[in-house]
Amino acid sequence: MFSIGILGFLVWSHHMFSVGLDVDTRAYFTAATCAISLFKILSIALNIYIFFKVENTPPQFLSNIPGVLYNIGNLYLKYKNLEAVFCKSSRNFNKIYSKNLHNNNNNRNELIIWNHEDNSFFRLQKGILTKKIRDNINITNYHKSMMVGILLSDGYIEKKENWNPRLSLHQSFKNSEYLWSVFNNLSVYCSSYPFLKKTIKRGKLFYSLEFQTRQLKSLNVIYNLFYIENTKTKIKSISHELFHYIDYIAIAHWIQGDGAKRNKGIILCTDCFSIKEVVLLMNILLIKFNIKSTIHFDNNKPRIFINKIELDKIKHQIKPYFVNRFLYKITY
Repeated sequence: MFSIGILGFLVWSHHMFSVGLDVDTRAYFTAATCAISLFKILSIALNIYIFFKVENTPPQFLSNIPGVLYNIGNLYLKYKNLEAVFCKSSRNFNKIYSKNLHNNNNNRNELIIWNHEDNSFFRLQKGILTKKIRDNINITNYHKSMMVGILLSDGYIEKKENWNPRLSLHQSFKNSEYLWSVFNNLSVYCSSYPFLKKTIKRGKLFYSLEFQTRQLKSLNVIYNLFYIENTKTKIKSISHELFHYIDYIAIAHWIQGDGAKRNKGIILCTDCFSIKEVVLLMNILLIKFNIKSTIHFDNNKPRIFINKIELDKIKHQIKPYFVNRFLYKITY
């Protein structure tokens, strides 16, 4: 950086004194250059101050140039402590990482990479990705649990022939808090933000929000849990393999998406599943979580009912994954 500055100075000097400018013109450009340099120095000093947060800075920072230079001179002493500061930050991160890992594995056998409730590790990846990059995007266990819960309720997966699948979820405006919460968690697998969707029901126009993930090879694992590949019409179904994927995170999203409060308990709207599939889900809840549920029929459609006593067994485990909009479903 210093050598580039020297080279620039020589080029400037050549232009100033070798092209035959008169004395007044040279004086004008020299003064202008000095003024620009002064403001640049102050700008660099200010940025250094902000970055290192130098202590004991004079209150009149911009007007007290000697004070600024004094603090810049002391940066050497601050720099010697940087390594310790970075090491401390690294240790704090590891504590948070380990805490989230421990909390998420209290009732699980498989590894969850992180909880990332603040979404600090994940961002929306816009633009076109190469096939190699897309095929190497893996789904974390935490996100798999979310997707399973979403697909047990309102979510669905689209897959064209010879294409990779993509997950979609849409919610009405009144449930937009939940949709944005899910999107923030799954945004790393998306290329665009949620979009407005219009639907006509019973002759009325309704607006909702929807988002879709990228078409990813890693989503085939989730797709095969719910869809039979050899059928022409893709209808969601329940397989025995779901036993290994349904956990507290999945149940939380299942209740938020398709749960309705009834008699201080929860009824899960499993209308799209057969009685055999609903019984399979009930057995999973019984074996894995000791939840005794019953079947209720609404319009000849089987639904799972979990009473208050059984819901209390898992309420504290699923509550951290609820948005405020849906907390009423598990509180009394």
